[in-house]
Amino acid sequence: MAIRVEQSITFENAEAVYAELSGYVRDSGNQVVRFDLSGLGEIDSAGLAVFHRIHSNLRIDGRQIEFINIPDRVRQLFELSNIEHPSAGAVSPPVHQGELERIGQLSLEAASDFRDMLGYIGRVTLALIWSMGHPAKVRWGDVTRYVQETGADALPIVALMSMLVGLVIAFSSAIQLAQFGANIFIVDLIGIGVTREIGPLMAAILLIARSGSAFAAEIGTQKISEEIDALTVMGLKPIPYLVIPRIIATLLTLPLLTIFADLFGVIGGMIIAQVSLDVTPTIFIQRMAEAVSLWDISSGVLKSLFFAVLIAGTGCYRGMETSGGAMGVGRSTTDSVVSGIFLLVVADSVFVILFHFLGLSF
Repeated sequence: MAIRVEQSITFENAEAVYAELSGYVRDSGNQVVRFDLSGLGEIDSAGLAVFHRIHSNLRIDGRQIEFINIPDRVRQLFELSNIEHPSAGAVSPPVHQGELERIGQLSLEAASDFRDMLGYIGRVTLALIWSMGHPAKVRWGDVTRYVQETGADALPIVALMSMLVGLVIAFSSAIQLAQFGANIFIVDLIGIGVTREIGPLMAAILLIARSGSAFAAEIGTQKISEEIDALTVMGLKPIPYLVIPRIIATLLTLPLLTIFADLFGVIGGMIIAQVSLDVTPTIFIQRMAEAVSLWDISSGVLKSLFFAVLIAGTGCYRGMETSGGAMGVGRSTTDSVVSGIFLLVVADSVFVILFHFLGLSF
């Protein structure tokens, strides 16, 4: 027996009608629930949403819905909204997935992501080589703007965080060094540690948080709003137009931010050396000149060049792969930070091992 609908369903009474019809559906217990719409009055988008919602609830229970005696004026609305086959927004019943199947699905997704990333790396590499041969074609106006955003605007937070980290490291070490009367070695620890590792890492991590995520969000929003498709239609390649200026700007700014982070990290250590170990700034600077070599500073700057490509490239890649509306943009932003930091730590580990085997660690 069909459930006969003999009233209008509009925004004003949609909730009440939904509750009433849901009660009939619940009481019927039939595998196929039929609605007789021959007496249906007015219906708007809220009324269509009522039937969509009932259909979704029935699908969860493994039941079906069927409409009979649909008026012609209503049939057009049903066909337009695909209400009898609501693929978009419909809630599928939960499907049990075995552990082995889940591992296989994750492996396939990882392999697909890795393949896409390799293709992206190849396209970016070719675009960078082409840009070096055609510098006049580079969008230097955008490069200047990104230099301002990634470099100059980041100076205050880089200075503050680097100084605080230098303070923490020096204070933690000062207690142990004082026990052995090795106060002067605080300079070696701060100078080498900051210039080789702490400075480049702090600058890079802060750049990931500030600029890498911003790149992903900006390009992701352009992807969702189909601006990237519009660029392609106009004959503009997205990677030279969107990605290359960001990579060039990051390559220019991160080495300078690294030197800036080194300076303020050393200043933080100098403060603690003066306060806790009675190592005056004059003695600190003299010892610093003896303990820290040019290679210590240069190695950090060298690593920052590779970090810059990783940060900008990862942020832009996550933006280019965005899908799923506003939630997709948020997911891409999060992924850019997480994957960026992971790749940063991996790259730094590779540099440490490489420098060790090349005899450049000391």
